[in-house]
This record gives sequence, structure tokens and C-alpha cells, in this order.
Amino acid sequence: MNGFAMKALTFPDVMDMALVAALIYGLLVWFKKTKAAFVVMGLVVIMAVYALARLIGMNMTTWIFQGFFAIFIIAVVIIFQEELRSVFERIAVWSVARPRHEQSTPQEPDILARALSDLARDRVGGLIVMRGRDPLDRHMEGGWDLHGELSEALIESVFDSHSPGHDGALIIESGRVTQFGVHLPLSKDFRKITHLGLRHTAALGLSERTDALILVASEEHGTISVGRRGVLTRIENLQDLHGIVDAFLREIAPRTRRQTWLGLVTHNTLEKALAASLSGLLWWFFVGRRVAP
Repeated sequence: MNGFAMKALTFPDVMDMALVAALIYGLLVWFKKTKAAFVVMGLVVIMAVYALARLIGMNMTTWIFQGFFAIFIIAVVIIFQEELRSVFERIAVWSVARPRHEQSTPQEPDILARALSDLARDRVGGLIVMRGRDPLDRHMEGGWDLHGELSEALIESVFDSHSPGHDGALIIESGRVTQFGVHLPLSKDFRKITHLGLRHTAALGLSERTDALILVASEEHGTISVGRRGVLTRIENLQDLHGIVDAFLREIAPRTRRQTWLGLVTHNTLEKALAASLSGLLWWFFVGRRVAP
């Protein structure tokens, strides 16, 4: 009776597993951020059934699942085309022209907190976007270039009702106002936008597509809200707003080499362990496993 033996592990095999693990890790993190964990669970179940069918020689089931995988990939591309586009966009920016983030000034959180407070108190609508590490150009329309120094007077003048760009968004990058009067994409999550105004819907829409921090002053209710990663939160006091802005600026600040390597080790530990395990299992199943005489 034949058994199974392990193929000798070579350097190309190690590189092969490392690349596959990196791809699996990227998919796991992507699914985690897009809240599509059910897709991952379904894919894992399908892969397990396929592996079992192939292992015990169920040829018809194996053939059916091979065809199903092709259909599944096409369905994923269609359903998650916006998310996939963002993934490839981030890869391109990371590998070719990653944005440089200058160290923010200590006054930036104070300026934004006071300006938003004044807008909310006077019932003047405002929409401010603080760029993170993701590019924004693809998600913005219209507006005017400014490249001005950030100040309370500038923010309040932009959102004055007589300003031509008061209905749009003001964009901040590296502590400077780069554009104003910009139109943002609207959220399509009807569960969240039922009772929201246009500014809040736009803030939520951009936060679902990028890692930007979006600040909103409501002219109807005189409140301040913050949008980040698909969640819109109402701010109760200026100290909270100051803390959120300050934490965001620290997050996107330039990282030292030590911080980068530390993040690679400690960030998303569970996903990394799962990716490495799946990569090793796939290598053994498709490459390393061989029939012993």
C-alpha cells in the first residue's frame, strides 16, 4: 500500500510559500476592512471540501469545484470591484509613489477644533477632509486649488454662505489647505444615511472608500461629527475632537524604520499566522506531498 512522503524543501519552495502567504494575508486584511468576513468563511469551507475531495479521489466533485472556482472569482470581481480598485491603487501608491507626510504642527488640532466649534455654534455647515495615506483624487470632483496655510479665518471664510465653494469640502494635506469646494462621493449604505443630510452622507461615503478623517459641522443641528473607516460619530465636546484629530495626525505621521519593522511583527498577528499556515498547507497539498513507493 502506497503512503505519502514529504518533498525536500528548497529555497524556491520557501520563496513560493512566502509569496503565497503575502497574497493570502493581503486578502484577509482586505476582507476584514470591507467587513466581508462571511466571504472568507465561505471560501475556506469550499477550499476544505475541494481539498478533501481531491485527497480521497472524488473526481466528479473535484471537477465541479474547479469550474465553480472560476465562477466564484468572476463573482468576487463584480461584487467587490470598487474595493479591488482601491486595493490595486494602494499597491501602486505604496510601490511607486507613496505620499510624503510632513510632520504636522501642534496648532493643527487646535485650529480645527476651534473652527468647527465656531461653525457649529453659528449653524454654518462645514465639511473638512484630512487626507490619510490613501489617494483622494479619484473620489473627488470639481473644486478649486488653494494651497493656503491652515487657519481659522480661512476655514470660516471658505464656508461662509457667500463663498462659491461653501457647499463643497475643504481638503487638508500635510497641514495645508490644498482645495475647497470639492464634491465627494455619497454613501450607498441606506441603513446609515436614512436620516443624514448631504454633507454627512458625503463624509460617510468618502470614509468608506479611503482612510481619510472627515469632519462635519451641521447647520441644521449645530453639531459636529467625525467620519472614519465607514463610521460617522457625533462629537460631544471639543476635547474629544482635539484628541481624535491629534491621534489621526500621529497615525499618518512619518514612521521611523524601527516603527515600521515593529508594525510588521505586531500588526494583524492573527491574520499573519493564518496566512502562513494556509500557505504551508497549500504547499504541502499541491507541491510537497508525493506518493511513496
